[in-house]
Amino acid sequence: MSRRSASPRRHASLGLALIACMLASAAFAKQNDGPPPARRVNVTEQIFGHTVSDPYRWMENEPNPEFQKWLTAQGDYTRARLDALPTLKAWQETLQKTSGSEVVHRAQRYVGGRLFFIRQEGQGSGTLMLREADGKERVLLDPATLAGEGGHASITLFAPSPDGSKVAVNTDRGGAEVTRLEVFDVNTGKPTGDAVEPVWGEFAADWLPDGSGFAYTQMAPADQRTNGDPLQDMRLRFHRLGAPAAQDPILLRAGKGEGVNASFEIPSNRFPTIKFPTGSRWAVAAVTGAQPETRYCVAPQAEAIKPGVHWRCIAAQEDQVQEAVVHGDTLYLVSAHKRSNGEVLALDLSQADATLAQARSVLPLEQDDIVVGLVLTDTQKLAPARDALYVKVTRNGIDSVRRIDYVSGKSSAIPMPLAGAASLFHADDNQGGFLLELRGWTTPPKSWRYDPKDSAMHTLGQDQSSPADYSMIETTETEYVSKDGTHVPLTILHRKDAVADGSHRAILWGYGTFGLSVVPVFNPVRLEWVKHGNIFAYAHVRGGGEKGESWHQDGKGANKHKGVEDFVAGVQALGKLGYSRPERTGLISGSGGGLLLGGALVSEPKAFGAAVLRVAFVNPIRLMHAHNGANLIGEFGDPGKASDFPYMLASDPYQNIKPHTAYPPVMLDVSLNDSRVDPWQTGKFAAALRAANTSGKPIWIRTNANGGHGIQVSLGAEATEFADIYAFLDAQLPTP
Repeated sequence: MSRRSASPRRHASLGLALIACMLASAAFAKQNDGPPPARRVNVTEQIFGHTVSDPYRWMENEPNPEFQKWLTAQGDYTRARLDALPTLKAWQETLQKTSGSEVVHRAQRYVGGRLFFIRQEGQGSGTLMLREADGKERVLLDPATLAGEGGHASITLFAPSPDGSKVAVNTDRGGAEVTRLEVFDVNTGKPTGDAVEPVWGEFAADWLPDGSGFAYTQMAPADQRTNGDPLQDMRLRFHRLGAPAAQDPILLRAGKGEGVNASFEIPSNRFPTIKFPTGSRWAVAAVTGAQPETRYCVAPQAEAIKPGVHWRCIAAQEDQVQEAVVHGDTLYLVSAHKRSNGEVLALDLSQADATLAQARSVLPLEQDDIVVGLVLTDTQKLAPARDALYVKVTRNGIDSVRRIDYVSGKSSAIPMPLAGAASLFHADDNQGGFLLELRGWTTPPKSWRYDPKDSAMHTLGQDQSSPADYSMIETTETEYVSKDGTHVPLTILHRKDAVADGSHRAILWGYGTFGLSVVPVFNPVRLEWVKHGNIFAYAHVRGGGEKGESWHQDGKGANKHKGVEDFVAGVQALGKLGYSRPERTGLISGSGGGLLLGGALVSEPKAFGAAVLRVAFVNPIRLMHAHNGANLIGEFGDPGKASDFPYMLASDPYQNIKPHTAYPPVMLDVSLNDSRVDPWQTGKFAAALRAANTSGKPIWIRTNANGGHGIQVSLGAEATEFADIYAFLDAQLPTP
């Protein structure tokens, strides 16, 4: 849940170099009993009084043909071993059949009586569709039809214009998330000629209310990036339809140089964005990044599209505001400053001297109600519609919606059609009501549009059907006690007929970073693991947002070890409850959760049976030498500061690998087009782990030459990856 990237040129050259190495590396792997060894170079330095050794730092160099060749050989070696596993073929057949029959609808947007959405099935990453008011559906953009180099094309985001006549679409190549933002005419399906690039895949176009143009957050040219980091020094630009993109003015800029606004200076590692709501004269600009706290400033819309406008800044990062929207002259905000679980505030912008301190609370909440935190779904916390402000409120993992009337200020609860977590919650100030999709661990997503005219939910007709019968699976929600006495939530998916005799293989999933909550998700690929007699459990460790912002802070920075302790205690809890045994439990995490699983692996290598790290971040003291590194300082700390370095070193899995230690079996998934976590993080960690390991257990690197960080992964690609994971765990986790 972070925002990161790298240049398309870098990924294209990397991919070509890797393909060129494949034949030679395959022959090399076959001639050796073990995976190709890694060269060691003694690099030792003193940093803030700490001695740091880094024998595999050479892998960080770029360009790096030696590392590319080594990594490709690793993938070839692992592929040969995976293909020989006895249960792989059965898992491939089962999961491909499951994913092949799935049809997923997501990212729905209702504009002018028409529904825009992504339809995803099989091997595709998703097709942009339109449903007309009469119910007829047609394809707006199939990314497979886009010509170009750099791998398969995917749609990362789209934004219809306020009247629905046009749509701005972000498309990337090879999963790299560096996109071309292009405008298409909705009636004809053809491009209008308006296109800008490069744009990081998480930033959609922000249209003016009249649809005459849009703002966009553009990545800096390669020669203007601090430390060469593609996610630094971004600039917010404005494009008027029909005008040359090269002339688009810079409205705001991160870092220094042309376009910097004296009233709204932005650090180089943060990202400027803007919204132009139809129901207000104000534009709201935000400074975002890989942390929930966001800075918000406002300016009149008519002035906000001009360079050099004076911005009125309302919320600073220390105010712990996580979301803000405006309707009329009222700015609504979600803040965790006074209440860890968050509160909804309102501020009158018509008062020129109004400050955040004058904001009033506008939504009564119970003690367990949560309105803060991040989720990897298409949901807003505050959804401003034409008729009212709608707010997503979570209690014990179940989402509900509250309505706040703009005129009276009265709040009321909207009856929910089923108990579940929202995978879609969106409103638009051009029309009344909202879109909602709810799902559960074993309940497929069901979607509705709420119409305030009759105060009723109306189905979108896009309910996902289950590709198989999972009625034999049930969910147990419980808590366990961590090392320091903290009670940690635990979700366990198991067959109803599972006997609590400890005989089952188990997967324990965790993340614990960025305040991201692990919420219910209907995932047939994971349910198949359970259907076949295994356990799939989720540890809601500290560092996430399941218990509010305090839960995030308790597992962040210098407290990272607490999340690790929670994760290890989750393995013990599964054993005590009789679902599994530590030696039969495999841990899975990745991305920012690499510190969680990597920390568990190096601190408690005997506490579990196997580990799978997916595109994992495992070397935080080298943060500033990684693409996207500066973006992560707010969550992990700054290794250039004497105050931060000691705890970052203590939580660095790579630096804490112990020599002459028996480590459990480990598989590390790495994608070669990953723009969020550099592949050298995986390479360094695997090489050091192998050099220290005395168990004789495998430490494999599984490579994906045609994928990125997994944000836009196809259903088929997910099935392929998890067939490998399940076959690996079958082979490594003992049965009774």
